[in-house]
Amino acid sequence: MVSNETTPFVMAGANDVFGRLEFLQAKPHIVIPSIIIVSIASVAGTFGNILILIAVATTKKLRNTESIFIVNLALSDLFVTAIADPMNIVAKLEGENFFDSVPRLCPIIGSICTVSCIGSLMSIGSLSLSRYIHICHQKLYSKFVTKKNCICLCVGFYTLGVFLVLLNLGGIGDHQFDRKAVICIWDRMANRNFTIVFSVVLVWLPMILIGVCYSLIFYYVSKHQKHMRTCARNNPRHKIVKIQVGKTFVIVYAVFSVCWIPYALTLVVDHTNSFSHEAHSYIAMWAHLHPSVNWIVYYKTHVHFRKAFNDILCFCISLRSGRRGERRGDQVNVSNIESASTNTTNM
Repeated sequence: MVSNETTPFVMAGANDVFGRLEFLQAKPHIVIPSIIIVSIASVAGTFGNILILIAVATTKKLRNTESIFIVNLALSDLFVTAIADPMNIVAKLEGENFFDSVPRLCPIIGSICTVSCIGSLMSIGSLSLSRYIHICHQKLYSKFVTKKNCICLCVGFYTLGVFLVLLNLGGIGDHQFDRKAVICIWDRMANRNFTIVFSVVLVWLPMILIGVCYSLIFYYVSKHQKHMRTCARNNPRHKIVKIQVGKTFVIVYAVFSVCWIPYALTLVVDHTNSFSHEAHSYIAMWAHLHPSVNWIVYYKTHVHFRKAFNDILCFCISLRSGRRGERRGDQVNVSNIESASTNTTNM
């Protein structure tokens, strides 16, 4: 491990360069829990996000206009769970020297993570806005929440992420190996003002949008409570569906806030890079857990997603059982043939 002298405002360890397994030897209390948690999150998240895509593709009730945002959310999360998370494990074990030996690998991983996270969090914000229009301004819903508009918004999210990455390539900011978190990520120290803009775009903007939308929905429901009771009596199934959808996205928002607010605050507050390895490692890991849990929220709170997930899993299990049955059948046939051959020989 190499440690360079830095300014007195930067805590010792800010410029520590770890080689292969050196971070594990120096900080096992960080590396071992991180590897276990991120490994589970990567496998579970990749499985769950693929499950969401299959569920939307195979279930007619889930193929509506808003499902475009859900698919976009799952795709964005999939890039994190399938690419960024495994590379974070590699970073903890191999250290910075490994990424120095592969030109541009670290900036590429950081760029993918940036674009994916912006696409994911903006999709959640768009879902809340869509819910607000659907509940509070139903006459405008079919006009504004169209397939074309939803697709354009999703493309716009990725365009925004790519734009921020291009600004980094232009020298305004950077994606580098973070020596405190020991992963490839946005370089929070390259340009403080740009880092603040990034934190606003990544976290605070979608969080404010979601908070405002749900506050307005709550106000609308409270104001029209009597009318909604009448509608519920006339169409109770309609009420159940509305509650389920609202519950899903409120929980998604809560999970998003808990995962991302610590990271957004750290970007702005730790401008002297004085936080410890422990703080940066666990906060970055906590933020990257978010793409792995969205599908669990859908499974627990949304009846159509839960049914679709169960149907897919049952189908996969039945296929596997069928193959086992075929193997057993083949084994039985072979046994019967051998028995018949033996009997013939004895005769």
